[in-house]
Amino acid sequence: MRITRETLLNQARENAKLLTARDRGIICVYVSGSLLMDDPFIGGVTDIDLICVHDRPVKARREVLRLSPEISLDLAHYEQDEFEPARKLRTNAWIGGWLENVPLVLHDPLRWYDFTRASATAQFWKVENIAARVRSFLVPARQAWAILQEDAIPQGIKRTSAYLGALRDLANAVDCFSGAPVAERRLVHDLPARAAAAGLPNLSADFVQLFTSSEFNDETFATWADAYHQLFDALKDAPVSMPLFRRAYYEKAARALYPVNPAGALWLLIYTWTRAAAALPRAEQSFKDWQAASKQLGLDSKNIAERLDALDHLLDTVEEAADRLTA
Repeated sequence: MRITRETLLNQARENAKLLTARDRGIICVYVSGSLLMDDPFIGGVTDIDLICVHDRPVKARREVLRLSPEISLDLAHYEQDEFEPARKLRTNAWIGGWLENVPLVLHDPLRWYDFTRASATAQFWKVENIAARVRSFLVPARQAWAILQEDAIPQGIKRTSAYLGALRDLANAVDCFSGAPVAERRLVHDLPARAAAAGLPNLSADFVQLFTSSEFNDETFATWADAYHQLFDALKDAPVSMPLFRRAYYEKAARALYPVNPAGALWLLIYTWTRAAAALPRAEQSFKDWQAASKQLGLDSKNIAERLDALDHLLDTVEEAADRLTA
């Protein structure tokens, strides 16, 4: 079956109807994420991101459901109070950024969306608000760097997870100079353009050096991608975003990105692999495969210490750029 953006939009509309018929507490549903792009696919696979706003407490913040082998439904549930007052969303990188991107509204019987978005995006590009959104990622990135510098995180996967989390936040701080944050599938792929828009054209090349090594090549990537494929079968307590049916969502994207953007493919692979490996027993082969890959990439505990000066330098660079906005 041929899947197009219009096919996906129809599925989004149908699922919004089902959700609102089942839960009368949903006051608004709107489309966010890659479906707002002309081409939402990477490797022929994508998801439908729906933001559901409720007028009462929510039981689950996020759900990921299978629609087909190529398509999943990613539901984010928010309480209405989280959007009030709407003006505070001007400094909220995720929610405010989604609203600024002009989501496609699928359900809004009370006209809640129009008022909320109008207030949230007024003065969205005021330099003080841009700087606040940038710093909302810089602060946790700097905190993670400080903890790593002080050896306050145990050796092993927790240390690698903290380091990669700092890199993710650093990249999204750069993204916020010109737009909304970016999810892991496109994070490094989109970074050169975002860094250039922030006036930091050399940053993306330096950023890539923070998670690659001389052992990263066609052969090792193929080996890691094969091991990554096996990972999903081993997951018994997977992160909510990585159930077995989402294997293609990540793996096919990584394999498709590799010929055009090897670093973007590697980031997607190692970042999600690390998140999943944290849920694996240490004796599991998939965990051992992750250990071997992280060591080859210099992302094991010993080698991370040698990267912290470079991370510090990039954090300084972005912090200085944020300071210049409001100087």
